[in-house]
Amino acid sequence: MAKDTHYDLVILGGGCAGLSLASKLSEYGEKAPKVLIIEQRTNYPNDRTWCFWDIDHPEYQSLVSQSWSKFELANQERIHHFDCSQHQYLMLESHYFYEAAIKQISANPKIQLMLGQEVLSTPINTDQGWHIKTTHSELTADQVIDTRPPKKINREDSVLWQCFVGYEIKTQSDCFSPEKMVLMDFDPAFKNGLAFLYILPTSGKKALIEYTVFSENIISKQQLITHLKKSIALRIDSQPYEILRFEHGTLPMGYQAAPQNRAATFLYAGLFAGAARPSSGYAFQRIQSWAKKCAQSIVTDHTLYAAPKENRVQSFMDGLFLTVIKSNPTSAASLFEDLFNRCDLNTVIKFMSDMATLRDYLRIIKSLPPSPFIKALPGFMIAKACHRLGWK
Repeated sequence: MAKDTHYDLVILGGGCAGLSLASKLSEYGEKAPKVLIIEQRTNYPNDRTWCFWDIDHPEYQSLVSQSWSKFELANQERIHHFDCSQHQYLMLESHYFYEAAIKQISANPKIQLMLGQEVLSTPINTDQGWHIKTTHSELTADQVIDTRPPKKINREDSVLWQCFVGYEIKTQSDCFSPEKMVLMDFDPAFKNGLAFLYILPTSGKKALIEYTVFSENIISKQQLITHLKKSIALRIDSQPYEILRFEHGTLPMGYQAAPQNRAATFLYAGLFAGAARPSSGYAFQRIQSWAKKCAQSIVTDHTLYAAPKENRVQSFMDGLFLTVIKSNPTSAASLFEDLFNRCDLNTVIKFMSDMATLRDYLRIIKSLPPSPFIKALPGFMIAKACHRLGWK
């Protein structure tokens, strides 16, 4: 067991949120606190893909490996084509982000990344600071930020779950149009949620294809893989293909975030603490915004900055939209059709990117049919009241 070591800040979890914060802190040079990031994994494979719209020079834009100025949305026989050249859709492969973040962290000797370490128990607040025990060491810290997902995910803790699996595949002949991605190709055969195919082509023979479900229940990886394989076979006319890599995830949509009540020196952050946009699951740029503000707060005021709560209008709209999908998932595909076809595309993109104005919100509302939202409103308001009262 290594000798106890004291840090100004310990970050539990070296995923997107943990590395992003540490990278931002590293930019402060000598002003940065003494930081340790504890990560369970021993290396960083290319295990996920983040996508976002090109608005106001997004973070890590220089590392983007693919972009699209056109996309389509399909619902059975109806295929809708869109031009997003004003705000292109960008794809960032995780290994480029990991490499850049670790390089930035390594440039500051005050910040250390410790791989292959598991935190064995919940940190304890003592007179010497937070006491943390890992598989190979014991240490203390003035402040702790826990970016790890909860060990147990309860179905009822989120309004919906976004469950997905993805294969990056290579075919023998051209099957894809690399200039156009597929944002949503809905699967009407799936009855336990809103299911769709998401296709990011990088060449005529290569694409990342994901099968995604918005569901009240958590869909198993094996069940998703079964649907993914069937969907791929239909998409490429059953020709042989090579699987280059695999992705899988379960993201909260409307998660009841962990309360920040342990102490002012302990903070929950990351996907399960407000990083994911409830109505879409987009999180990468949200995490970057939080990391920048949190790093500044730590360096200037020695205080921890939590992910900000949704503004009331956005929270209301996201919550009601999720309630409508939850109450009738098989017909929710038509809502996305209406949203993209009846509303100005740039308005929809701003809404999905957390950059919508009040005028944008009004345009979104006007583009959607009122009936399903009026029907869902009473149940939504009751659920909000129960949440405020602490009732399940």
